[in-house]
Amino acid sequence: RPSPRATPPPELAMGSRAKKPERGVLFPTDGKSRSTQKAGKAILAAAIRGAGIADASVREEAEKLASKCEREKNWRFGYVTHFINMVKISARSPAAALGVAMAGIGAMHERFEFVETEGQPPVPFQQYMGAPAEPFQTVVIEGTGQVQTELKVPYKGSTLAGEALRAQLNRWAEYGTIEPDAARALVDLSQGPVNLQGQVYVLIGAGSAMGPLTALLSHGATVVAVDIPGAWGERPQAMWRRLVNTARASGGRLVIPTSGTPRSGSDEEVCALAGCNLIEQPARILAWLRGVEPGKRLVVGNYTYLDGDMHVKLSLAADAIMEGLCATRADTALAFLCTPTDVHLIPDEARRAAKANAAFTVYTPLELLIRALSLGKSLVPNALKPLTTSEGGKLPYVDGLSVAQGPNYALAKRLQHWRAMVAYVGGHTVSSNIAPSTATLSVVHNKSFAWAYAGMPYFKPFEIFQQDTTNSVMAGMLGHDTTVPT
Repeated sequence: RPSPRATPPPELAMGSRAKKPERGVLFPTDGKSRSTQKAGKAILAAAIRGAGIADASVREEAEKLASKCEREKNWRFGYVTHFINMVKISARSPAAALGVAMAGIGAMHERFEFVETEGQPPVPFQQYMGAPAEPFQTVVIEGTGQVQTELKVPYKGSTLAGEALRAQLNRWAEYGTIEPDAARALVDLSQGPVNLQGQVYVLIGAGSAMGPLTALLSHGATVVAVDIPGAWGERPQAMWRRLVNTARASGGRLVIPTSGTPRSGSDEEVCALAGCNLIEQPARILAWLRGVEPGKRLVVGNYTYLDGDMHVKLSLAADAIMEGLCATRADTALAFLCTPTDVHLIPDEARRAAKANAAFTVYTPLELLIRALSLGKSLVPNALKPLTTSEGGKLPYVDGLSVAQGPNYALAKRLQHWRAMVAYVGGHTVSSNIAPSTATLSVVHNKSFAWAYAGMPYFKPFEIFQQDTTNSVMAGMLGHDTTVPT
C-alpha cells in the first residue's frame, strides 16, 4: 500500500486529548457525531443502488444488497462482505459498473462537509470546491543533470538494464509474480529510449515512499509536486529539500506551490514556503493546478496515505481536484497506484494459476493444520468462483481485502477505482496498476504485516519487493501507459 506522506499539522500530531478543531474535509454528521462507520455504510449502500439505477435488469438485486449493507451491525469487521457484493453487482454489466462508480462518487461529494476557517459553520464539500479560490504561487527548479534514456531497475543490490532487465522481467512473468501484459510493456520500454521531456506529471503526495518522483525526473519529466507545507516544521522542510536536491541533480524540472514569493531565492527559503494542505486547501490546489504548465497535458496521480479516516479525507480531496481538472483541461490523464489488498477482477489465466499453485506441496500438511486450528479462517484457497454477468459471461476475481486495514482504507481505495472508471469512459487516459507487496516502513512497522511478509515468499508466486524496485517498476508502467499509444 502507499506509505504515509501527508503528515497532519503539529496540533493534530501531538496526541492531545483536547477535542480537535473542525476544519478542512469533514465526514457527514448525523447531528450528534461524525461517524466514519455510518458514513462508510451509507456511501457503499448508495453505490450499490447505483447499479440498479443505471441497469434496470439488476435493480431488484441491487436494492437487496444495498439494504443488507445498511442493516450491517458490525461494520468494522463485516464490511468485507458488502465490498465484495458491490463488486459482484458491478460485474453484472458495464452500465451497472458505471452506475456504481457514479453513485459512489456522488454520495461522497454530496455528503461530506468542509470548514475553511476554524469556528465557521460547515458547508457542503461540493459548495466549497465550486467557490472561487486563490491559487498558490509557483517556484520552478530546473535540473542540471543528464536525462536518463535507459530503463533501469534496482534489484537485490544491483541495477538491471537492457538484456539483464528483460531476462528478469521474463522470469517474473514465467513464475507468475508479474502479469504477462505488464512484463511485455516493460520489455518494450526497456528497448529505449525512455525520454519524458515535455511530459508533465502532477504527483499528489510527491514525497511518498511509493511515488515515482525520482524515476520521472531522471527521465526528464516535469514533476508538479503537491505535498505537505514546509511551514509545518523541520521534517516537512527536510522532505522538500530532498525533492529539490533530487530535481537539481536530474534532467527534469520540479514545479512547486509556495505560500509566498521567496525573497532570497535560496533553497532553504523555498522549502520553508513550499507545499500545501490537501485536506484543508483542496480548492486552492485545484485553482493553482488549472494554471500550471499551460498548453501541456497533465497526468495527475494520487500517492497519498494516512491511517484511518484521514485516508478517506485525502482520497476525497484528491478526487475533487482530479474531477475539476478533467472538467477544465480536457486532455488531463489520471494515474493510480492500486493496492493488492482489495477486490479485483483478474484474467482467467490468473485464476487457473492460483488453483495450480494451491496444489499439494511439502507445505500442504502444515497449511491444512493451520487452517483447521483457525476454524477455516486462515490459509484458505483464493481461487474463487467467477462472477456472472447479466449475459451469462464469467469474470474471475480475487478477494484480497485485509480486515486489519479496515473499512476506511477500503473506501479510500475504492473511490480511486470509481474515478478511474468514470474518467476512462469520459475519454481520459487512465493508468491504474496494482503495485506489488512492498516492504515500506509504513507496512513492516506493523508486526502482523511484517510476519505475513516474511511468510509470503513460501507461497508461489509471491515475492516481497523492496521500495526502490517497486518505484522503478511502477514508474515504468506509468510512463508506458501515458506515452505509448494503444
